[in-house]
Amino acid sequence: MSKEPRRLGKYELRERLARGGQGEVWKALDTQLRRHVAIKLLHADLQHDTDFVERFEREAQLIAALRHPNIVQIHDFRIAQPPEAESTVAYMVMDFVSRETLADHIRNTSRKGQFPPATDIVHLFTGVSLALDYAHGQGMIHRDIKPANILLDHRLPTASPLGEPVLTDFGIARLQGSVTGTMAGSLLGTPLYISPEQAKGLRGDHRSDLYSLGIILYEIATGITPFRGDTTMAILMQHVHTMPTPPPLINPRISSELSAVILKSIAKSPDDRFPDARSLTIALAEAVQVPVPAKLKQPRSSPRSVSSTSLASQPLTPPYGNTRGLEAESPPYPQATQRNLTTPASSYTPGSASAIYMSGPQARVTQQTPPLSASPTIPAQSSADAQSPQSSQVTMLPARRKRFIVLAALLTVVLLGGLIATFSMLFPATPAPAPTVGRIQFSNSGQVPQGTYDQLQIDLPHIPAPSAGHVYYAWIDSSSIESDRPHWKLNVDAQGHLYAANLTYRGHPNLLIPNSILLITEEDASMEPVVPFTDPRARLYYAQIKQSGTSGYDVQACPPEGTICQQ
Repeated sequence: MSKEPRRLGKYELRERLARGGQGEVWKALDTQLRRHVAIKLLHADLQHDTDFVERFEREAQLIAALRHPNIVQIHDFRIAQPPEAESTVAYMVMDFVSRETLADHIRNTSRKGQFPPATDIVHLFTGVSLALDYAHGQGMIHRDIKPANILLDHRLPTASPLGEPVLTDFGIARLQGSVTGTMAGSLLGTPLYISPEQAKGLRGDHRSDLYSLGIILYEIATGITPFRGDTTMAILMQHVHTMPTPPPLINPRISSELSAVILKSIAKSPDDRFPDARSLTIALAEAVQVPVPAKLKQPRSSPRSVSSTSLASQPLTPPYGNTRGLEAESPPYPQATQRNLTTPASSYTPGSASAIYMSGPQARVTQQTPPLSASPTIPAQSSADAQSPQSSQVTMLPARRKRFIVLAALLTVVLLGGLIATFSMLFPATPAPAPTVGRIQFSNSGQVPQGTYDQLQIDLPHIPAPSAGHVYYAWIDSSSIESDRPHWKLNVDAQGHLYAANLTYRGHPNLLIPNSILLITEEDASMEPVVPFTDPRARLYYAQIKQSGTSGYDVQACPPEGTICQQ
């Protein structure tokens, strides 16, 4: 996109505010009404997606029909190809609210250990939850709730210095799925905030939005998101399989009541979460001892509610490895061992009055160390011992001799253990190399510049057929690929030969990505996955694509122990 001012009908693009893989956001001037607006551009490819216009208009009409003070209002939506652009763009025109987002605010507060007051957090979640419940009641799911999609509007005076929260990009994730041609059940959302069901490639429902809102609450309260990793796939796997670190272990000022609310909001199973956003915020206000806003007490359409009794029944720290609600969607692989997050212990005392989170003004979390005693404490002697020191000394000699023998034995064991550990470190056992089962080869089709590789060949001559009801898929995964990772369905012939040649993937002119991995998984044949199944037992073969100047790589079996196939 050009940085010079351009026009889209009556709108003059003045300043690009944000840019991503699927589109851009511009501050623009409505030349007729002489007011500033925000324009969201979606990159469309009508030559390859002839149904896009119909889907775009249908979805845009639903989004524009939303009328709520905490949802950015859509005024116009069109499809055009400006003279300066190389491709068709679909765009939406909406209110220009603010440059500041909740992501900016978190970066300047919680990330630095300066946590917002409880009243500000309740005010923030009140506006967002009312907007979400309204949209969910209209049948609209956001699918990409994250701090960057919550604007902080300071145009009108509010009860909080945060400003009024305004949700933006409602339904944009679904539209971007239409633009990129992804199918039902595609990966819609941002990895750090995506729900477990979305991470598995499922559609999800309104409770997926509530999970993302819970992740934001965790981040505001602790300064970090609960699941992080070097690759997108590593983060997705944590959302599905890993229990979050209890918030008080990160921020000791978090009370047990608030911890229970946070953990319930990001439960793995949708059934274990709050039924709606309003219930989450009411529980939040009660946990931090802030009066429940009157807006939240108004009657709602959903008959379900969450009481303090139901909260109390939730474990403050769910047992690690609990993935209840996920087994029904998993193929029949044997049970695998789950990895857990480890965190240092803290001095947090559950239920203490001082641990109630942020009931006062902003404060920085500091680690407190108990003061050291000026001198060691010596136990008092009995009067009998003081009067007969000689007899005391005689009777203690056998005990001292026994203690010496025990200590000598323990010292010997420690020394032997240290020698063994040192020997193991200096001369580690070399693990047997994983067997090579085939090879992949990248090539240039002649349709892309030299030095890039837009075609892939996979050759695995002797592998077993997939289990009943399953098929093989090949994936290219890299931290540089945020969504729509290249993948292909593979076939194995009767002789156990898997061969696929001249594989290409639209939108990826170069499939040879340094420091990426080619992964072959076994997937449910009744589904069309857009992310590899996260269960480690479904990940069978891999090839490490290194920056070595070669275009061919060996394919090996995924080791039963290790993380190479779980990135």
